[in-house]
Amino acid sequence: MVYPPIQTILLAEDNPDDCELLKGAWAESPVGDRFRLVHDGTELLDYLCRRGAFQSPETSPRPSVILLDLNMPRMTGAEVLMELKQDSGLACIPILVLTTSKSPKDIVQTSGLGVNGYMQKPNTYAGYLQIFTNLREHWAEILDRPLSGGGSEWGGNLAWC
Repeated sequence: MVYPPIQTILLAEDNPDDCELLKGAWAESPVGDRFRLVHDGTELLDYLCRRGAFQSPETSPRPSVILLDLNMPRMTGAEVLMELKQDSGLACIPILVLTTSKSPKDIVQTSGLGVNGYMQKPNTYAGYLQIFTNLREHWAEILDRPLSGGGSEWGGNLAWC
């Protein structure tokens, strides 16, 4: 099977330190041509729906993949997922949760909303670099196997990091 290449990574993250670590790691080990950043769930929806500052496709291209933090102001990652999955034009964008949470509740909830992966934020810069290495190496698997289900019968991957 032929998979579309990664062109644009869109990070939805409110923590400035995590943003800087991820931007630096992407610059050192780029995946795709573009790395874009929004700071909360409302901005993410504005970006995807081309509202406000995100109207131009040249500066706000459709993402190949979204790296989504769960704990954001204004609109949480879970709330964003519920909105995205109701829009057939947006529901097909692969989403990888990147969060501090190890909560089984969060894992089950987001897998039920169709995310393609769930990763806990690393503690080191090397871990952030590994995110992009693993994204590159596991792209086909990410596209083929969204997380689904939950509980004891759940067979998806938690992460590639």
